[in-house]
Amino acid sequence: MKTMLLFLVLATLFVSCKTEQLALTPTYNKGGYTFKIHKSRYLAAQDSIYVGGSIFDVNTKELLEVGKIELGCSSSNNLNNYSFRMHNWDIAVPVTAKYVGYLTVETAPFITQAGDSIVVNFYLAPDEKPLLNCEGSFN
Repeated sequence: MKTMLLFLVLATLFVSCKTEQLALTPTYNKGGYTFKIHKSRYLAAQDSIYVGGSIFDVNTKELLEVGKIELGCSSSNNLNNYSFRMHNWDIAVPVTAKYVGYLTVETAPFITQAGDSIVVNFYLAPDEKPLLNCEGSFN
């Protein structure tokens, strides 16, 4: 419950500070991500970190639902937003966002410390290759 409240507060702060021009961290395709880190005494006292955010379409800036986020060996298939809360996380690992029909975006690895609250919003570019349906075809 406290994690969800923390996520809502962080999401509200991020949305309220949103500007028209996004400064996306570029990736190997047309997509990108934004990355913001906050320090939390609450999380530091519990020796844990929080990573959360959302997945958007890079062209329309509309929220994409049911995307897949991978953080190390953990993954999330949540509606609209994702969040991870981990204890004793001290290795550098990238966060990856995937969505059907879109190109995958991966962050650069980042090192965390206890008490870090990280918001990573992904902006995915549509994949130009068509999705194939091979049902009923013969070889």
